[in-house]
Amino acid sequence: MASAMSGNTLFWAGALLIGAVLLLPDGSREAAGPAPEAGGKPPAPAPVAARGFASHELRRGPDGHFYAEADVNGARIRFLVDTGASLVALTAEDARRAGIRPGDARASAMGAGGEIEIAPVTIDRIAVGPIETRGVRGAVVEKLPVSLLGQSFLQEADGVEIAGDRMVLR
Repeated sequence: MASAMSGNTLFWAGALLIGAVLLLPDGSREAAGPAPEAGGKPPAPAPVAARGFASHELRRGPDGHFYAEADVNGARIRFLVDTGASLVALTAEDARRAGIRPGDARASAMGAGGEIEIAPVTIDRIAVGPIETRGVRGAVVEKLPVSLLGQSFLQEADGVEIAGDRMVLR
C-alpha cells in the first residue's frame, strides 16, 4: 500500500508541475549558478558529445518508472524521469546539494491533490550521461519526495525513445 501511495504522490506532484509553468510570470525566474568547489572555483564543465551522436540508456525500475542519475551543477542527483512534467523539479534537499538557492518568487499550481507552492529557478547545468543542457528552467518544491526530470530538460535532447523496459535519451 505504501508504494501505491508513493506512486500516487509522484503522479500528482508531476501533474501539478505541468500547470505551474503556465502560472509563472516572465520575470520570476532566478538564476542559480554551479556549486563552488573547495577554494571557491566552480566545477569544470564536463565534455559534451555532439548532438545526434550522444545517447544514454535508462532501464525501467522495479516500480515501473525510469530513473536517471544526473550531474546538476556538480552534484549527483537521482531523478524520476517524468515526461508529463513541464519543468525539472528539485526537492529542497537536492537543490541545496546542487548549490541552488531559490529567490523570493513563488508560484502555485492546482491539481487534484490540492495546491502546491513552487520556487522557480534556472539551473545552470544538468547532464545525464553525455546529454547536457544549460540554463534549464526548473522549480524547487518543498514537499516533493523525489526530484523530477521534466520537459525543460527532455525537450533539449534530440529524442526520447521508450521501448519495453528501456528509455534512450539522444
